[in-house]
Amino acid sequence: MKYIRNKGFAFVEALEGDAKRTFTVSEAQQRLGVPKKHALAILGTLRRQKRIVTLTKGLYALWHPSERKQGLHPLPILDALMRFRKTGYYVGLLSAADHYGSAHHKPQVLQVVLPRQLQFRKAKNLRISFHAHKGFPLKGIVRVKNPGGTIAFSSPELTALDILYFESACGGFGNVCLVIHDLIRLLDRRNLKEMIQAYPHAASIQRLGFLMEYFKADPPLIKPVEQWAGQRTLAPVALSPGYPKKGRLRKNWGVIENASVEIEP
Repeated sequence: MKYIRNKGFAFVEALEGDAKRTFTVSEAQQRLGVPKKHALAILGTLRRQKRIVTLTKGLYALWHPSERKQGLHPLPILDALMRFRKTGYYVGLLSAADHYGSAHHKPQVLQVVLPRQLQFRKAKNLRISFHAHKGFPLKGIVRVKNPGGTIAFSSPELTALDILYFESACGGFGNVCLVIHDLIRLLDRRNLKEMIQAYPHAASIQRLGFLMEYFKADPPLIKPVEQWAGQRTLAPVALSPGYPKKGRLRKNWGVIENASVEIEP
């Protein structure tokens, strides 16, 4: 028993010394220099001592004392977890808006966008909510430095479009308008032009164009969205999917004004 305890203590100290937060069973076995059976016994002891926590089968994370009350901070372990599960991802929606200083209410969970639905029973414990994006975008994903490495975030341009697409997950139409109003100042004309050409959901682009016009965005910034809209036949979409599709049609955007924007330009 003492052997296991000492081995486990030295293992955790070595990981902390290397600033490593996550590890696999095979990595643990290699570092410990013991057969798999013994490595699992040591990891079981560390888990009971609340020195480590299981993220998903085969992947563990160090559990710092400061986290034991509130739970693990998801950002430092997110990239390793997604790579282990072999899926693309990015931190998006209100979590990305918060990163850019544009979320009016700090999200209670980390909102992560995936190309497909992921069954992950520990998501609640880690305070992560997953959102499957039909037509997962290949542009607008940026890497942001973090103490544990880098993490994928949606760019301001992708964040704005996604918040309109996932309105119900972002506090409803009123909150979406507040966030878009603040994000507009961060949008880059060239990045926005590239993003709208790649984004798979035309309705979000139409809504963004409407709100940019409503909030009196700089003409050079809104121009690529106007050009995009002028080059196609727009199917009418509701300004807010959460309300009945009734109201005046803004023809240049193909947007039905079925909801009121309650903040001033």
